[in-house]
Amino acid sequence: IGRALYGRKRYEEHEAFLNWLAEFIENENIDVLLVSGDIFDNSTPGSHAQGLYYRFLCPVAAAPNPQGIIIAGNHDSPSFLNAPRHLLKFLNIHVVGYASENPEDELITLPGPDCEPRLIVCAIPYLRDRDIRTSDAGESIEDKERKLSEGIASHYAAVCSRAREHARGVPVVAMGHLFAAGGRTVDG
Repeated sequence: IGRALYGRKRYEEHEAFLNWLAEFIENENIDVLLVSGDIFDNSTPGSHAQGLYYRFLCPVAAAPNPQGIIIAGNHDSPSFLNAPRHLLKFLNIHVVGYASENPEDELITLPGPDCEPRLIVCAIPYLRDRDIRTSDAGESIEDKERKLSEGIASHYAAVCSRAREHARGVPVVAMGHLFAAGGRTVDG
């Protein structure tokens, strides 16, 4: 939300989409909304972009089965997204803005109408370098990339392992925000 295209603000387009999505959630009786990051175009969204976000969350929270999970992407500020998380949790909208050392912090169990666990979500936000890797003096770029890749894999494995421990027949969904870097195309 808040992205411009060739210098043209797109608030009307964003608002039209968010209104359509809120209506779709209500009309189709959607159980859960999962948003995998990049809520905003940058880490310091303007008041108009913030207003669109919060106005969208109001009808989502008022829907017949309101459940939502939002994680931070690489364009989002983890602390900005997390700031209202306690208030949003009261509305059954869970926000995970930053990675935690405790895998339990990234597990969200959603109850069904009978208050029994209906779904476990591994809500893993964008993992920043500082969240998962320590720097060592003199390490090469290859060492940094290897440690970053290992750190991401280790973090996902830890959260998913904890989810399996809690699952006991409850479905588990893993969501995250990743991007590819250093890829190459090969034939075949």
